[in-house]
Amino acid sequence: MKTLVACTTLVVALLACADWLNPVREGLNARYFTNATWSDPPALSTVDPVPSNDRLLDAFHGSPPHAFSTTWAGSFLAMHDGVYALATISDDDSAVFVDGQAVVDNAGRRVWPRGATGLVTLRRGVHSMYVRYAQDGGPFHMELLWARAGEPLERIPAWALTPRRVGFWTFAISAGLKRTLAAAEWVWVASLVVWTLIIGWRWIARGKARLAHEEVWPALKWVLATSLILNAVGIWWGLPGGSWPPDELTPTLVLGAAARWFTNGWFDRYPPFHFYVLTAAFSPFMLLEHLGRLDLSTAMPYAALALISRLVSLAAGVGTLVAVYLSGAQAFGRRAGVLAAAMFALVTPFVYYAKTANLDVPYLFWFGLSLVFYLRALDRLALRDFISLAVCATLAICTKDQAYGLFLLMPLAIVERLWRAHRNAGRRSPLIGALFDRRVVWAAVVAIGLFVVLHNLVFNSTGFKDHVQLITGPASETYRDFEPTLAGRLALLRLSAYIVQQAWGWPMCLVSAAGLALAIGSPTQRRIAMWLAVPVVSYYATFINVVLYNYDRFMLPVCLVLSLFGGFAFDRLLSATAASTWRRAVAYGAFACTLLYAATVDVVMLRDSRYTVERWLTAHVTAGDVVGYVFPQQYYPRLESFNTTTISSAAELQQQHPMYYVLNADYARAEPADSPIGQLIAGLQGGRLGYRLAFRYRHPSPWPWLPGAPRDLVGDRTEEPITSVLRQINPLYEVFQRVN
Repeated sequence: MKTLVACTTLVVALLACADWLNPVREGLNARYFTNATWSDPPALSTVDPVPSNDRLLDAFHGSPPHAFSTTWAGSFLAMHDGVYALATISDDDSAVFVDGQAVVDNAGRRVWPRGATGLVTLRRGVHSMYVRYAQDGGPFHMELLWARAGEPLERIPAWALTPRRVGFWTFAISAGLKRTLAAAEWVWVASLVVWTLIIGWRWIARGKARLAHEEVWPALKWVLATSLILNAVGIWWGLPGGSWPPDELTPTLVLGAAARWFTNGWFDRYPPFHFYVLTAAFSPFMLLEHLGRLDLSTAMPYAALALISRLVSLAAGVGTLVAVYLSGAQAFGRRAGVLAAAMFALVTPFVYYAKTANLDVPYLFWFGLSLVFYLRALDRLALRDFISLAVCATLAICTKDQAYGLFLLMPLAIVERLWRAHRNAGRRSPLIGALFDRRVVWAAVVAIGLFVVLHNLVFNSTGFKDHVQLITGPASETYRDFEPTLAGRLALLRLSAYIVQQAWGWPMCLVSAAGLALAIGSPTQRRIAMWLAVPVVSYYATFINVVLYNYDRFMLPVCLVLSLFGGFAFDRLLSATAASTWRRAVAYGAFACTLLYAATVDVVMLRDSRYTVERWLTAHVTAGDVVGYVFPQQYYPRLESFNTTTISSAAELQQQHPMYYVLNADYARAEPADSPIGQLIAGLQGGRLGYRLAFRYRHPSPWPWLPGAPRDLVGDRTEEPITSVLRQINPLYEVFQRVN
């Protein structure tokens, strides 16, 4: 593989040198005017690779005037005799001329882009091309396409265009060189990707060999395989074209941050580390875009990036389960570790977030890994474990800020363990020795240094400051559900226990509670239980109890720790010799019931009502119909193929008068009745605004006989308070049609 990478690199370098010496330049001569009539001297003259929206934005530095016009002139290459189709898609006037003959006339002012196609018979050779486009207010859109007759239209490539007249063979050789270079660059990037994947697979193989050496791989592989299937099913939810998971880290956010090099005041509501991870995962596509071989703004490449983001979470989910096993094996034994991993694999928010590009599973992976080194550091007191703990803890915090709460009290357990070690060694002032132990000092130095580097405090201190102000202000203040009183905090505690029960169902919730009681009651396991309780108590006291609201995703690290106690309980249950058949039946029954509970996530995602509503709209909406909606698009089916408009009040509805109006009825319940949107919704549902209910749908719940089914997945979505975004899967939709 190294040889292939080296060879492709050399070939690309040689072809790039040849292309640099190539006298034929790509593109068309472009002139940009600040009016819609192609008059007055042009504001800018340049060479554009191809006419496109991106070039229009670049020409006007991202802010085109209200009205403007553009011309592109040059030559293009026809490699064969025959009939060619040329087309433009534009929202205002556009036209194409070939050899002085008008081929495409797409004139007229309009709001929505419209396509127009013309046919022209050409002989093999070089032909002149002149393209013009005028924008007279509103959104702008311009695409130039071509095809040989009978073939589908596609964007005209830059290699087929040149700003000046050249000979046919010179142009043909140039086009061949550029196409060969393009193919070589694709092969080169693909070889780099394959090489990276092979290196990663070798690391995985080493981990598998270690697990096989511990004689747990035969059982653990089935846990990992089952979890991988659960987490992978529905990973394409909403793709291409939609981003249905709320708060997902979209490719737009990542590419925008990377374009600014994460400096110059850049910040987001989330820390930067996972942005770096996704930038690395996107890098092959970004390299191809830099080379001019790919446009990441188009639908399919963008969907591929979104899928890659979710695959990163999927991989983090597998790594989290391995970390759960390692922590469980360190604390309670290998079989308990396998059972703990099996338990945590069935937590419903974990199944959901492991297939989305949210940060909850990535930061959970780093926390799970830090827990492994935390237990090892307390057991072995080895410097490498302290350093590894510091690194993983910092990566968790730099992935999602709330992870800080998991680690604030960990130093107390570590200092207490070091204090006992110093005291047993007969050293004077064991507490002082523990506080300034070189292992603690080195871990602190590594954590602080890594935090400074990851947050880029040297070159982006203002961005870090703005990030902190955001998460401590607007990003948290508006979500508070409970008052900072004793009654409010007790209510929050009850809600938190309820969330854990809903995330797992009753069987696993009871098993984990039993395991906690058994561990605390066992003299040999009590200290381990206390060590494991430290991050949970720390997290709840310094984060949940501070922000005074809670969601199921916030409780994922708590469920992770509880799964370790659950694995211990199952291990004790299955280790008993008496009534072993009955005990196995209880354990198998608990896992089977919880498997159905967790699989509900996959079933409702696959049968999401959005897909049915999309099909209904496609069958009923005609080309001239306008579809109205309100609320963010992520709470709706994919509507980009329809003429849509946002309508937020009854007055706007009467003014714009769309043929259809789509409403997410579940999301609408949270809207105050006296707000303009609330009055609009009431008017639609009451039939007082000239619209009737034409379609209403939510896919029925799977296995309704399952006791204690997760309310956020199969409930009527009227429960309070709202503690999960899982209720946004398979929502109830109402489609209203205008009454003529």
